[in-house]
Amino acid sequence: MTTDTPAPATAAERTGLLDSPPEERFDRITRLARELFDVDYALVNIVDADEIYTKSQPEGPRFGRSPLEAVFCGETVKQDGLLEVDDATADERFRDIAAVTEYGMRFYAGFPLRTDDGEAVGTLCLLDSDTRSLDAAQRATLEQFGRWAQAEVRQSDHEGHAAAADPAPTRDGLDGAEGVRLAALAIPHGVVSGDSSGWQQVGGRVVLTLADVMGKGEAAGAVAEALLGALQARRDMQPVEAMLSVEAEARSDGRYRDVFATVFHAVVDAASGAVDFVDAGHGLTLVLHADGTSERLDSRNLPLGLRPADVEWEPGRVRVGRGDLLVSVSDGALDAYDSTLESLRMIGDDLRAAADPGGFFDELALKVSTHEVDDDVTAVVLSVH
Repeated sequence: MTTDTPAPATAAERTGLLDSPPEERFDRITRLARELFDVDYALVNIVDADEIYTKSQPEGPRFGRSPLEAVFCGETVKQDGLLEVDDATADERFRDIAAVTEYGMRFYAGFPLRTDDGEAVGTLCLLDSDTRSLDAAQRATLEQFGRWAQAEVRQSDHEGHAAAADPAPTRDGLDGAEGVRLAALAIPHGVVSGDSSGWQQVGGRVVLTLADVMGKGEAAGAVAEALLGALQARRDMQPVEAMLSVEAEARSDGRYRDVFATVFHAVVDAASGAVDFVDAGHGLTLVLHADGTSERLDSRNLPLGLRPADVEWEPGRVRVGRGDLLVSVSDGALDAYDSTLESLRMIGDDLRAAADPGGFFDELALKVSTHEVDDDVTAVVLSVH
């Protein structure tokens, strides 16, 4: 009697992303890329031996699985870098594929996504029904988006991930000036977290930072702490000035080489309620107003470490008043809900329903303990009294 030996998992299968549900950590990349490049579609696809699975697309009907011969991405994963097709109807490699003949796509640009071992397992790609051509600056920006998506794929690679220790939540807080209060929860995935948050009061201002470094463990934790300290040390600067200064320092500091982080960095004027901020690829900060309305603080900025040299940081401003709440979370917190951007709305609802931030943190910590959360979880709440 013989037993069949199961075939070893492919590199794409080891990521655990094939047929997995939508996740905001990928959707924020494709949403921003679609907006920035003004194309019909921006997608993250996972490429297996004979099929692709569309892991992320900003909106519309889900594509799911497609035969490899029907799309462009099978060629992209053979490339060392960017594949660009200005007019697929004029390219003999692609003019007869279904993406062109059935769906009318003419322009395509795709970047291969590789594991730490160098195996191509996916693509970040742009598609449009009009012919077009990217200029040098746009190609550089798309490559930066590709590096961002690749980092998320590498975080998902199941092979080689160390088992996490039992999470040990920590909490902190501050009663700031003029009735502004801050509270935070941190639950590391393992011993050391790649997330970090901090704040300080400077006169009538509160400086608040949340940084999420790509990666887990001691290396990511060390970078997160260094980044947090560098931004907090620039307490007298406006957020964009602080980000520019830290970015310049990082270019010459070996600790930051080939590392990037999503960041929310804000200065709160307690007297006026003005919140000046810069959001670097984070997009997970919500203001809950006392009148029941809410707004998400977002921008078109890429994560720190990925900004093209010719693109300026985009600042933001919002006002908070008595009874308002500001909550910022790392994307690990979304995994305690449904992992999509809808989770941020649910987090806002839970925070409103709680008697205070401590009660909200109790509920969040319970959700983390009962869900499959494979990332660090950090949450910061600012309340105005």
